[in-house]
Amino acid sequence: MNLLSIINCKYLLKGKNNMVEDTRSEDTIIFNALTPGVSNMRILYDALNEFCSIKQENDPSDRFNIILFEQNGPNYLEDFTLNKENLIIALQSMEPILARANVAGGVMVAITFIIDVFKRISNKCFRLIILTDSGSLKIPEQFIPVLENLIDQVKDMPFIMDLVRIGIDDPKEDLKLMRLARRCHGDIHEINALRSLSDILSVLAIKKDLSLIEDFGDEKYEIPEDNQPFYENLADKVEELNKEETCAVCFQKDDKGLVRCPSCETIAHKKCWSMWAKTSNIGVPNLFRCHSCYNLISLDKDYVIAVLLGQEPVEKEIKIEERDMLKYLQSLESEDGPKILNVEDPMALSDDEIDEITFEFEDTSQDDDMIALDEDEIIMIWCDNCNAMITNEYKKCPKCGEPIN
Repeated sequence: MNLLSIINCKYLLKGKNNMVEDTRSEDTIIFNALTPGVSNMRILYDALNEFCSIKQENDPSDRFNIILFEQNGPNYLEDFTLNKENLIIALQSMEPILARANVAGGVMVAITFIIDVFKRISNKCFRLIILTDSGSLKIPEQFIPVLENLIDQVKDMPFIMDLVRIGIDDPKEDLKLMRLARRCHGDIHEINALRSLSDILSVLAIKKDLSLIEDFGDEKYEIPEDNQPFYENLADKVEELNKEETCAVCFQKDDKGLVRCPSCETIAHKKCWSMWAKTSNIGVPNLFRCHSCYNLISLDKDYVIAVLLGQEPVEKEIKIEERDMLKYLQSLESEDGPKILNVEDPMALSDDEIDEITFEFEDTSQDDDMIALDEDEIIMIWCDNCNAMITNEYKKCPKCGEPIN
């Protein structure tokens, strides 16, 4: 393990010495971008088995998924699983047809999947751990702004991405990946050989202490205003009712301001759910979890704020007993385990593009379109022409090709 990994380990372990930790149940995707013929998958089996065992010994509600690439694109389990054996079975069954992994496409698939799970599951920290070797396809520059924008939208869930680089000497690509990881509170870890994978995964198995992350350490976290429209669109709007029903919160039967969860059809007063939202919202006052099914739902923002400020009087104190999370997750698990799904690569590369980035791997000298800068001098800037977010290393925008002033 090199110096960079040791520093990262110390950062991860720092939370152990804090008096107050903020940790959550974690759902982790292992993106296996290791290459057949380059990396020994048997070593990976052992490392994954140990990783999952450590996590579930500490928290039985931690779940797992895996992304694998075949020639037809990325594959993953249809849902997170509590059973680590499902990961090993998926890896073993697909090992004969594994192909070089497109890192950009795998990240896009992982985040898209996590967004869908976030709608349905409460109080989780989502982790993505990407394992790469010398055969993993690099991320083309034109995909970087797309991934940066997507990461910026979901990092508040919270979403944390770490990368493990095995036997790779490519400082230019390392820096690119490091910036992506650090946008979402993660880091890059370098090891010289696959036999050290178990050690680094044992460190990554330690829960992330959110109190060590800026903003998440606050007493009540709020999603930044710029990102709130993303979550507004993600949440399901409750359905208004105009008939007499019994509220599932206060158990009063009437026809005054009743709404229904579109996922599980639980019925409640808007006032009751507005009070529930005070403690269960996701960082936006009117976006919260249905207390029955954990689905993300929304009420009118002005109405919720009016209730919380006392402008809409509430007849009595609202108390809701939350469901047991572990039992709920166990109820989602099928006896046969989740199926393996194959999807189209959203960032598929042509043969010419693959040849180009493969050639780049062999030549890591300074690009003519890049300016040699120390890492401390690198800052994020906007392209005046296409508004893409890039760094000041570029002489011209990698997205639109316009010169950078």
